[in-house]
Amino acid sequence: MKDPRIRWRVALAGFSLLALLSFYTAGEVLLLHGWMGSGTAWTVSKHLLSEEPYLVDPEDVLTPSLSNRASLVTWAGNIASYFDALPAEARVTVVAHSFAGPASLLLVVASRHMEEGDFEVWAGSLVDKDPALHEISSALLALDDRKVWVRAAGRISKLFLYQPALGGGCLACSACGEAPLPPSMPEPVGEIVSSVVYDDAVRDMCLLTTTKSILFDRGEIASLEIPVVDIYAVHEGCPGPCLGASFPSTDGYVPLTEQRLFLSGPNYREVSGGDHCHLDLILNLGGAAEALFRIVFPSGRVPEACR
Repeated sequence: MKDPRIRWRVALAGFSLLALLSFYTAGEVLLLHGWMGSGTAWTVSKHLLSEEPYLVDPEDVLTPSLSNRASLVTWAGNIASYFDALPAEARVTVVAHSFAGPASLLLVVASRHMEEGDFEVWAGSLVDKDPALHEISSALLALDDRKVWVRAAGRISKLFLYQPALGGGCLACSACGEAPLPPSMPEPVGEIVSSVVYDDAVRDMCLLTTTKSILFDRGEIASLEIPVVDIYAVHEGCPGPCLGASFPSTDGYVPLTEQRLFLSGPNYREVSGGDHCHLDLILNLGGAAEALFRIVFPSGRVPEACR
């Protein structure tokens, strides 16, 4: 028989998670695609949300196609610009897949410093903490649309990161030359992959592998005023560049260790999204979308304005 104290702690943890997930602000649902993707990646998901038990008005499910090979800062800026085109009163639940995850998180972290007036100090200090962050720091300091970022972040009521690329994984770091190619990818193929794949997004994905704990450290996450939920998912044998690599748990593109910050707090949780590959959501395989939305909208509850 299990220790009653253990059962109580488990029950309490479950209650805390449910409380975090069950708080809603009326508004729309914004589904953000990842690297090399487009809004069509969410076609099945959008249809799913229109059915029982969610019954979300399709017009309230936003699935924009944003520039998909941009750097982390540019990607975050593109998200901010999209938000700025929405009505001023819009309040949005954001679900960000893959590289849209860290870009969305950077948006809310950076905008907090912009609003509090210490943005230059924070952005400049990134280089002191790790010189590899020079380009990201410079790009942040060069922003001329800071009010757009602040307005955009203010419209986010809750942020869900789904299989976020908080690190490069196999393909990104191999393309950047920062990690050995998987055994299944011989050197000539790797050179071709690098020449075709390498771009600013891939560079920053790889960079996040060693710098995510600086950009998104415990203090930064704890200071956010909105709930953030990291939904990670991996599955053995997923197709993708990680197949045959030495990572024990991946989704085919991003290892489990790069999908998580390994933090927790009153406004931040990391939740297993089940056994799914990175492409399952896009290809509608294995019930990935169903598993995702059961977490985003527990018990089928959605913002009233979306009904």
